[in-house]
This record gives sequence, C-alpha cells and structure tokens, in this order.
Amino acid sequence: MGETAYSSVRLLLTQHTALTNQVPTSNIRVGFMQEVDSFPSISILQVAGSTYGYLGYGTSTAGSKMRRENRTLQIDIFSRSGMLDLQQIGDNVELALMSGSGFRKVNDNDTYEEGLHAHRKIQTWIFWGNVDD
Repeated sequence: MGETAYSSVRLLLTQHTALTNQVPTSNIRVGFMQEVDSFPSISILQVAGSTYGYLGYGTSTAGSKMRRENRTLQIDIFSRSGMLDLQQIGDNVELALMSGSGFRKVNDNDTYEEGLHAHRKIQTWIFWGNVDD
C-alpha cells in the first residue's frame, strides 16, 4: 500500500487546479529531493507506518485476507516567495487531500531553510485504508 499511498497523494495534489496554478505539476514529487532547483515545490515522503491483519488473517485463503494499513506521510512545501505564498500553497494542499478518502492532517510546522534560502512548510498526514490480499 506504500505505492498506493504515494500515488493517491500525488494524484490528489496534481488534480487540484488551484494548487497546480501555484506549483507546477512537475514540481510535485515523490521522495527526497537531493537538490531543489525550482520553486515552489512539494515533496511527498513516508515517515512512519503500520499494518495489522484483521481477525482470521493468518488462516484465511488468498483473496479473503483483510488487513489495515496506516501510513504517516510528510508533505514538504518549499517557497522563496514568502510566508503568505507558503500558507496559500499549504491551504490548497489541505483542500486537495481532504477531498480524498482516509486522510487526516495531524501536524503543520513552518520553518526556514538557510541552505536553500527558502521557506518550508512541513505537513504531516495520516493515510489509512483496508487491503484485501
């Protein structure tokens, strides 16, 4: 489900017109960025997760095994245009993810990255879903 979580988040973000008017689709990426060369940009990372099988998972036949997957995702937003721009992008990220199923924001932190000379917003989201094996 890790791939599904990444794909779901990126799809929701890239389909949100107000967000893509602020951040080009090519700057909404999955994974760590070694070098941020274009601003504004968004990076999607998994920072934690858990999985557990429902009752009978261990003895069920293939195709009828249900498990719950919980993923904690971090959305990093970078901008050199200032805090107002950063907040507006963050608001649009919220609107985009809240339109999906199984998303809940649990943290929001603003900082400044000296090395990049850019403002950074770190949003932490929980994404959950059931998987049928």
